[in-house]
Amino acid sequence: MGLAVQSTPSTTGYDLLVDGSTRVTLRVAFQGLRRHCVTTAGRRYEYQYPTWHFNFHHHGRMQERYTDYFICLGICPDGRGDPEVFVIPWEHLTGKTFSLHGGRTKYHGRYARFRDAWQQIRDNGRGDRPLRRVA
Repeated sequence: MGLAVQSTPSTTGYDLLVDGSTRVTLRVAFQGLRRHCVTTAGRRYEYQYPTWHFNFHHHGRMQERYTDYFICLGICPDGRGDPEVFVIPWEHLTGKTFSLHGGRTKYHGRYARFRDAWQQIRDNGRGDRPLRRVA
């Protein structure tokens, strides 16, 4: 994309600095299994769905804004399938975590519009916008 990317020390709270001003935090999750039980007409059915969990908080708290974007990368075991990638701006976080559950169809939840949204980082006009607190 033609951007300058630098690694940052772990003390900064974010992982990458893009073009000298955009802070990016990486979140990587490996696939786990979510169990779901349903009882219908007296019969019990148990399903297992692939799932990935991403944390946005530090020790259970969302304090001062410490990044501009989260890149959430959901990896399948043994390299099967393409990884799921979401580029989520801090302003659009709706909670402390993001759980991506697999199924027959693609994820269509609140963060779906950020799937493979790499252009946001390139187009970021952060400028001097103030940092805000998130409860």
